[in-house]
Amino acid sequence: MRGASPSIASIESDAGVSGSSPPITTNVFNRLFIGVFITLIAIPSSLHAQPAVYEKPSDIPVEVFAALPTFSSALLSPSGKKLGYYVSMRGRRHLVAQNLDGSNRSLIPPWDKKLELGSYFWKSDDLIVFSLSMTLNRRVFRGKTTETRIMSFNLATEEFRWLGKPKGRSRKVSQLERIVDRLVDDPSHILLQLDFDLDTTPSVYKVNIETGKRKRRKGGRRGINNWYTDQNSVIRFGAGYRPDSSKYNATFRTTEGKWIDLTKVDWADEYNIEGFSEDANILYVSGLSAYGTIGLFRLDIRSGEIIDSVFAHEKVDMGNMFNHPVTGRLAGVIYVDDFYRIKYFDKTLSSLQRSFTKALPGENITIVGKARDAEKYLVFADSDTNPGDYYYYDRSNRQLDWIAAYRASIDASMMSPVKQVSIPVRDNSEIPAYLTQPNGGKTPENLPAIILPHGGPHARDNAEWDWWSQFYASRGYLVLQPNFRGSEGYGPAYENAGKKQWGGLMQDDVTDATRWLIAEGMADPERICIAGASYGGYAALMGVIKETELYRCAISVNGVTSLPRLKSEDRRRTVGSRAWTKNMGLEGVEDKAVSPYHRADEITVPVLLISSVDDARVPYEHSEDMHNKLKRLRKDSQYVKLENGAHSMLTAESRLITLRETENFLREHIGDRR
Repeated sequence: MRGASPSIASIESDAGVSGSSPPITTNVFNRLFIGVFITLIAIPSSLHAQPAVYEKPSDIPVEVFAALPTFSSALLSPSGKKLGYYVSMRGRRHLVAQNLDGSNRSLIPPWDKKLELGSYFWKSDDLIVFSLSMTLNRRVFRGKTTETRIMSFNLATEEFRWLGKPKGRSRKVSQLERIVDRLVDDPSHILLQLDFDLDTTPSVYKVNIETGKRKRRKGGRRGINNWYTDQNSVIRFGAGYRPDSSKYNATFRTTEGKWIDLTKVDWADEYNIEGFSEDANILYVSGLSAYGTIGLFRLDIRSGEIIDSVFAHEKVDMGNMFNHPVTGRLAGVIYVDDFYRIKYFDKTLSSLQRSFTKALPGENITIVGKARDAEKYLVFADSDTNPGDYYYYDRSNRQLDWIAAYRASIDASMMSPVKQVSIPVRDNSEIPAYLTQPNGGKTPENLPAIILPHGGPHARDNAEWDWWSQFYASRGYLVLQPNFRGSEGYGPAYENAGKKQWGGLMQDDVTDATRWLIAEGMADPERICIAGASYGGYAALMGVIKETELYRCAISVNGVTSLPRLKSEDRRRTVGSRAWTKNMGLEGVEDKAVSPYHRADEITVPVLLISSVDDARVPYEHSEDMHNKLKRLRKDSQYVKLENGAHSMLTAESRLITLRETENFLREHIGDRR
């Protein structure tokens, strides 16, 4: 039963951690008797609630899948005596800060009704720094934009302080406020990037998070959109684009204080800077490995030579760098096979990772938090059927305790298993995909199916628990998520194969994946719908245009409907857009030829369009105009306008409406087998 801490044998010493302390043990909790047991960390009882009991997955209410996580982003304060975590209230995230014993609990709502709480960290036991985001429609940007604000919150005074607030009578507000360095050894300051002139050349300021006073440390430079520090908090690297150019710019400061143009050095054509080691002259860089995937290396900036290989995987690329939960400095590399994995550079984190993996078999383990001044850790464990659980580990007594579930209302035993499959496509190669199987994971046979291509398009799907695909599987649908050519993570050759293949190779791979599902006998050929969000919404619409007999319906959520319009909007309003819009479209044909809006007359099946008014990435008018055109053409089209949720459906309300509307639409057009 999820929430009960498992029995754990002596494992930390086996994993190579020195010392003669007793083995890791756990308290065994019975969640059926809430209030009887005593947990190490006192969490509100509502977060311990046992999931409701249902006879079958289809009985689970749609609200359960649409709800935001009940407990997320847990972090320990520097002393380890306090805990912060997000909860969902009225469909929005709020932060709870409390002592470990549950006392002095504070509920921190978003600073403004338009703002959504994002990442945060503890600066001290009384000060928390937040990044918040919102969608605005400022005249200067000629359209909606996503904006960020950096705030500090004082637990003692219960006051927010806007750290990027314009001074004096100035009304100039930076669009994107970004933390450059936490300055972990300075209790009162951080380095903050601000662009008050809105000219895409931000400066870096040292900001007092208690008073808001700031002093500029690095002026802006044309073509540099982001600045980065080394392990000693020295501003060492800058990169970006000019507004009117697709040329990438990068500048590096040597230990002698000289700035050099990295675009003019030989190794910059092969490797990208990912971060700094303790020696500022030794860089972590990514580049092509011997396997043809992207690996991580160490490079000496003085000679331009590779010192050694740090990480390389035979099948998948390295992803992002992992930052230490205390210092924010590089402490590992993230990669994705079927799940997110971390290879830690830190020996202690690496040993603990092995210990936790043994302690929680069958779960994917991530160390998500550590107290700066104590050997206390937070651990997250998840799987394809388990959205996740948080655990607390006190290394002084080797005690691992369950804290709370990421989604308290989800019963993992009622979720559908996710299987990785390799699908043969028309050029005799194969593409990877993920199959979410209803009916307890039994071999699917002649089921109604949903083809769910991901957004991006240069992104990818994996096997982790997903609220969208799990909901459809609970209703009896087989869900296939193909990682078509153009998907990231499988090497540059695989990703580059999808460039300038909108409506071409990328679409063909989705088609071939659908036909494979039919040929394998898993999908009923008369009951298949294609659905997706963002680029996935585009692929859904192009799917029913190109394959008029293959799909019975299409669902597009915040989808691209007009390719010429998207390219024009991006080039007009987004810095660096010229670098990626040149890869949109289909090689050798005009954009209108692979644009759903311009080929709307070819759609012969029912379409459901959903879009968010506050979507700053793909304006909601894409869907609205597509719907209006389909109606003029007397096509079967439904349109749902969401008032909030932005591009990624960040609110419970937007998710609930989306799931309800798509459930009704699917039931009408391809049915289910409940």
